[in-house]
Amino acid sequence: MTDDQVRTATRRVGGLFLAATMVMLRLERTLHATGGPGIIAFELAGSQDRATSIMKSWGPKGIAAARASLWLDFGYMATYGMFAALLAERADRRFGRRRSGVTLFPWAQIACAVAVAADAREGVALLNVLRGRDQEAQAVSARRAALTKFVLLCSVLLYWASSYGRFVGRSPSVQPVDGSAVPTA
Repeated sequence: MTDDQVRTATRRVGGLFLAATMVMLRLERTLHATGGPGIIAFELAGSQDRATSIMKSWGPKGIAAARASLWLDFGYMATYGMFAALLAERADRRFGRRRSGVTLFPWAQIACAVAVAADAREGVALLNVLRGRDQEAQAVSARRAALTKFVLLCSVLLYWASSYGRFVGRSPSVQPVDGSAVPTA
């Protein structure tokens, strides 16, 4: 893919990600309207007692919203996974230009795939918690998967942000060998 194609794909997938985020936020508002916490607190509950307490605070309406959110999350993770991977690709290209075209191992794109896999594991575990299946083990598994997902995605986003040079003291524009300016956005 050319830089322009990657940029266009990033914008399109970013738009899809934003649209999906709006749907997920509606369900999040439903959870908060019950007087209980949002879905992230449930993801990080880590124990049967805490998960049960959250489900009680939600009541039937909140549990239904949580279940819908978890099912929709399987599609949502595809949008944020693709978006983050495209951001990582753009970062790789920026860094590659600064290093005279040296290509790095695509760790960030792999991190995106692992984050999505962790999110899928988390979703399955949380659906099992909602069904009352081995809640202690499933809550622990969901927490581990959620933490893995968050750490990996934060790493990728920091990598992308640092490619603009603002965190490493470099100018966001780069000068190729021929001396012409190359936009990096």
